[in-house]
Amino acid sequence: MQELTGLDFDPVSGYVFYADKGAQNIAKKNVFEASPPEIIVSGNVVDPVGLRLDIPSRLVYWTDAARGTVSVTDLDGTMIVTLVDTGLSAPGAIVTEPYEGYIYYIDTGSEARVERADGDGRNQMAIADGLVSPTSLAIDTDERVLYWVDASLNTLESVRYDGTGRRRAYSYDEDRTPFGLVLDSDAFIFSDPTNQRLWVDDRNLTQVGENSVVFRVDPLDYRGITLRPRTALAIDPGSCPTPGCSDLCLPRPNDQYACVIACDHELTASSSPGTLTSPGYPANYPNNLNCVIHIRAPEGQVIQLIFHDFDLGSSRDCIFDSLVIENGIDGGPRLLDPSCGEHLIWPPDPTVLESTGNEMTIQFVTDGSITGAGFSITYLAVTPNPDIMVVAEGDRLRYWYRRSSQNQLIEPIVNPINDSIAVDYDPVSEYFYYSDRGTRSIGRIHRARSLSAETLYTEDIVYPFGMCIDVISRLLYWTDADLGTISVSDLEGTERATIIDTDLDSPGSIVVEPYTGYIYYTDWGSSAKIERAEGDGSNRLVLVDQDLGLPRALTMDFTERSLYWIDARLGTLQTVRYDGSNQRELYTFHGFDPFSMVIDASHIFFTDALPESGSIRFIGRDLSGDSRGLIFGGKDHYRGLALRPLTDDGTSSPGTCPMTQCDGLCLPRPNNQFTCSTADPGVVCPDDSVVYFDSGQLPSVQVTWEEPAGTVVSSSEDSGDFFPRGVTTVTYTLRVNGAIETCTFTVTVMERDTAPPVFVNCPTSKEVWVGPGNTSSLVTWDTVRLQDPNDVILSTSVPSGSVFFVGRMTVTILASDIASNTATCSFTVTVRVDNIPPAISQCPANITIDLTRSSEEDVVVTWVVPSVTDNAGDADWSEEPTPGTRFPIGTSEVTYTATDDFNNLASCTFYVTVNGVVVPPVFQNCPGPMMAWIGPGETTKRVMWDTITLDDPEDTIVSSSLQSGSEFFVGTETVYVEATGPSSNSAWCNFTVTIQVDDIPPVISQCPANITISLVGKSEKETVVNWAEPEATDNSDGENVVWVDRPSPGSFPVGIREVTYTVKDSSNNVASCTFYVTVKGDEDREGDNDKDVSIIVGAAAGGGGAFLFLLFIIAIIVLIFRRRRRPAQDDPPARDNPPAYFQPGGIGGAARANDVYDTTIYESPYEIPKPAARKLPAIPDDPFT
Repeated sequence: MQELTGLDFDPVSGYVFYADKGAQNIAKKNVFEASPPEIIVSGNVVDPVGLRLDIPSRLVYWTDAARGTVSVTDLDGTMIVTLVDTGLSAPGAIVTEPYEGYIYYIDTGSEARVERADGDGRNQMAIADGLVSPTSLAIDTDERVLYWVDASLNTLESVRYDGTGRRRAYSYDEDRTPFGLVLDSDAFIFSDPTNQRLWVDDRNLTQVGENSVVFRVDPLDYRGITLRPRTALAIDPGSCPTPGCSDLCLPRPNDQYACVIACDHELTASSSPGTLTSPGYPANYPNNLNCVIHIRAPEGQVIQLIFHDFDLGSSRDCIFDSLVIENGIDGGPRLLDPSCGEHLIWPPDPTVLESTGNEMTIQFVTDGSITGAGFSITYLAVTPNPDIMVVAEGDRLRYWYRRSSQNQLIEPIVNPINDSIAVDYDPVSEYFYYSDRGTRSIGRIHRARSLSAETLYTEDIVYPFGMCIDVISRLLYWTDADLGTISVSDLEGTERATIIDTDLDSPGSIVVEPYTGYIYYTDWGSSAKIERAEGDGSNRLVLVDQDLGLPRALTMDFTERSLYWIDARLGTLQTVRYDGSNQRELYTFHGFDPFSMVIDASHIFFTDALPESGSIRFIGRDLSGDSRGLIFGGKDHYRGLALRPLTDDGTSSPGTCPMTQCDGLCLPRPNNQFTCSTADPGVVCPDDSVVYFDSGQLPSVQVTWEEPAGTVVSSSEDSGDFFPRGVTTVTYTLRVNGAIETCTFTVTVMERDTAPPVFVNCPTSKEVWVGPGNTSSLVTWDTVRLQDPNDVILSTSVPSGSVFFVGRMTVTILASDIASNTATCSFTVTVRVDNIPPAISQCPANITIDLTRSSEEDVVVTWVVPSVTDNAGDADWSEEPTPGTRFPIGTSEVTYTATDDFNNLASCTFYVTVNGVVVPPVFQNCPGPMMAWIGPGETTKRVMWDTITLDDPEDTIVSSSLQSGSEFFVGTETVYVEATGPSSNSAWCNFTVTIQVDDIPPVISQCPANITISLVGKSEKETVVNWAEPEATDNSDGENVVWVDRPSPGSFPVGIREVTYTVKDSSNNVASCTFYVTVKGDEDREGDNDKDVSIIVGAAAGGGGAFLFLLFIIAIIVLIFRRRRRPAQDDPPARDNPPAYFQPGGIGGAARANDVYDTTIYESPYEIPKPAARKLPAIPDDPFT
């Protein structure tokens, strides 16, 4: 927003509409949403002042002081009409009377006044004049009175609707400067920009001046002001009662409405095509139109127009009715010069026209005389087609893509080009065409499919310099600077013709204007010039022959209808119009040798052929130094340059030659004329003719014709002779160009036929449906045929393919035969609005299926598909899923949707429920009863068990009364574990945990008896002693006992040794087991001393107790003495270290802890077998330790 003037509020939509003088537009903004403003009118808005809504009719009226106009649009700005454009000097404030069909506005010019007009701008009349400086206008619809403020007189004045009862309601003090004015039921509200206030005065004007209420005091420049209800509770937006009105429906007095042609439009192009037609199309457009249509596309896209029909009143230079198309909104370069008649100036029908930016202006002007059907155009936003630029570089061609991220030269071919000079590209076939001076040939190469060139022509080619493709007529033109000729061929190299071979010295560059049928070319010989000729080489015209040195690099600007070229000798860039006027020098090149040039909307591209600076460069169309630069360098031999769309965008669609009997080249000429390059026109004979005589008359008729051109030598009949009934052949013999030619035609005389034509297939009456909100439809029917192929259809009241509005219309077709007998065929076309959705019948009921096996996860379900009918034809089905689909366990929704041709919807929904087999979860490792012991004095025990798992990974454990690792008290407690599956089926795993107090020691069993072993050899001092180790069990858990002392079998020395096993349980209860190992040495057996002692003792026993006791003492002394006589090395080790036989392996070395040894006493060492060891299971650690 820049400088707001008028504004109003729409309580229906919540939008404020305002006129922005600074931005020169009409816009709207939703006051209840955080959304940006929307411009609804921008073209032809210069100085908008007043603005007012007609809420029931949904219209926006505004005035433009600079244009002197009153205009109206719908609330979206899609249809715009200027209602009043005469008799106003500087229109200002405006109000509407929506219930009586009037608009009131003020003119602030030299003859300031208040005017009234009908809602469509007709019947203007002044109701109050002699005003000085009226600034605002307000309306009281109850009293039917208008009020306005005069800024110069500082007064409030009023007048009735009909102009009577004018009075000055109040004069304000000088400290008050009222500007804007609105009314409510009991107050006047003024804006005061000078004092920056809003004032409120009562309607009786008793509280004025010092008694006025200051409503707002802000540092703002208050001007425009409006007052409306916040919501539309009391407003009923109306609809136009005029049937078939597709334009603006404007209210008029006495409940009348005018359907006014909306000539101006503000359109937004998108990827979805829109349709733009002339007012009234396909009927003839009205007179005296001046329509301006603005079209905008999103940033980065361009606007594409597709012409389907074009028929404007024809005039020379299109000075009466015309269509003009420009780039941009404010007078940009033209895309289409003024066009009229049945063909566009550029390009021809059918055509596609594309803007270079995202904005376009279309101006349609008509006068007060002849009209036509107008035009039908499709518009849409498209992404610009990338351009391809190709350059000839001597022995190769290279190209790159513009308007794309790829910016490198691509080389499509490597041979057999020798010295390429000129090049062009055909976007239809995607072939590069080039001239090769080295091989004196014309060739081509496909952009994507080939790796080598294809030679088209080599004969009669010496120095092919210039080349250009006519993409419409599918022709290739080239010049030969050595032969002084211009030639043309088709693009396949099958037909060729030389069209100019005289009065050319060294023809160089050549360009084609495919839409007008002209070619333009340079001649840089001794008499340099630039010429124009028709596409067949005829009607040559010198356009430029002054201020030329060496003209080459010729190119053209279709939008400006101008030629550009570079003069290599003068170093200048020059231009001239197509007709040779307005020759100008635009730019001077320094340090370059421009060879070839192409242009687009914003840049000029040229090749520099200097060896030391060979490059491809550009300069902006504004020719400023800030917009020039280098594209590719490298000092290559850059020569010919071409710029085309990469692919056919519609502007190069091939045309069709109308010369059906042309066996050669069909060469275009101006005004849609063509020349067959090989056809000999010969003698043109009169057409065959048929004449009639009426029944009852003499069967002889006088017939005249125009004699054929040439000198008549003889003729079988002459023009004006009478011919009898039947067919007469007329033969002429003529001398043409010195040769004798003949020509024949027939004259048929027959009785006039009185039978009318007979229709073969007169269409039956048609009923067509349109969707809600639509008012018309395109209706077609089969081509109407007549029984007699010589009969013709003269007229059709409404042709097939026309737009029919809602309602009934009769179509009448008039036919005539060659005898002027006529017949008619009539039928009706009825267009109805379809707002009835399709009808769906036999919608299936809900389906429930129970599975029987637990392994099943889904099941195939079928049903009968419902049927659908529609009042206006067929309806499309959308079903998901379909019968025969596999449905998983659970409930699935099935919906059928029927849509008719007008998007009326109906749906049918049912549900499929699949119940699976309920299988409870299965525990893989539910623990059994568990028991744990504690020692005396303890009360709890921490008990653990393995993680409990389930067979099905989808099942889950949801609860456990106690967790593994919990503390359990003395006694028995049950643990409850619950698991559930996807179907909420449950299973339980229950086990007990018992805690008991253990005060009973372990029990040791199989404790070995005492062992006695005698040594065999006298030198032996020790021996290996084996025994079966004892076992321990416990009342709590035998595996939890721990051996505290557990000596191993091994080597024992001579003597008596005590062996003790000690074990404890988890409650620290202890038990032990002891036995003795006795090893007897050799000295214990010498002289049988031991036996003697025993005998002595035994003998003494019979003599008396004292003697026996004495003998016992003596025996002990002897034994002690004998032992003390052993060598030192046989003495037992000191007691502070454990004896070797108590260490692992004993004296003999590394014995294993769990080895078991034989304890048998052997008499001889040779009897002792090698110990056989066996591995016993390892004793597990005590988990309770």
